[in-house]
Amino acid sequence: MRSIKFFIGYAIAIFLIVVVITVNAVCSIAQFEVTVTGSSYGAALAAEIQATLDEEFGGKSYLFFRESSVYDVVAGKGAGYLEVESVQKRFPNKITVSLSEKYEVFAFEQDGRYYVVGDDRTVLAVKDSNENNIDGTNIVITGIEFDAPAVGETFAVNAEFEEEYEALWTLFDRFSAQGMWHNIVGIEYDDTGLNDPTYEFSYFYIDTVEGVHVWLDNPGNRMAEKAELVLSTYDSLTEAQRTYGYISVTEEGYPEPTGELLASYSTDLPPLIGGGQ
Repeated sequence: MRSIKFFIGYAIAIFLIVVVITVNAVCSIAQFEVTVTGSSYGAALAAEIQATLDEEFGGKSYLFFRESSVYDVVAGKGAGYLEVESVQKRFPNKITVSLSEKYEVFAFEQDGRYYVVGDDRTVLAVKDSNENNIDGTNIVITGIEFDAPAVGETFAVNAEFEEEYEALWTLFDRFSAQGMWHNIVGIEYDDTGLNDPTYEFSYFYIDTVEGVHVWLDNPGNRMAEKAELVLSTYDSLTEAQRTYGYISVTEEGYPEPTGELLASYSTDLPPLIGGGQ
């Protein structure tokens, strides 16, 4: 009787081992599928990530694969430009990974270096020249002070420039919505004032691809409204006018931020002191 029980137990153990081996063989990882919605740059990174996953985990147990492994590979191979949206196991042996791409938005210039800030507000790169990772150049921001951050950190400006920094993001949102963001070449901030030192004054001075310049006074206040006025004024210009002159948006009664916003176009230089020409 005891030998029969031993035989049954032994048979069950053998059966379970065979089941485990069979399931593991059937459920070994046969394919990773990594997708990203974005640029050719992001697609190239995603292809490298897929190749790494295939090399490191292909043929290994599907059942015991850890999702965190995908995050580790993306962090190492994605150069900070890709983020995991989802990881899904598709029985019996396929794993799909969905990624999103971060895009370079601003290049803050300081001491001859460009601190590139992405659309998630993190520092994507620190470069010696103003080059966009996909094509062309980034929009250069000058006049806003900050402590030099490391790649991967959330970008932050000095406390006295926080309102102007948020104004930049408002500009980005409004101009992007109208397909106008890439018309901007650079944005200079200055608060040196006018000839009267008792009169506080600050502005954004924007260079565009076409040639027309944009002057926005008191940029830390009511930027959403000012951006819309710039866009509507730009739309009203002829193709020729967009190649020269100045769009100005000012606050009536400034520095008290309660006045009417006035938008205009002129070939006359705004009252810049220490600003771009």
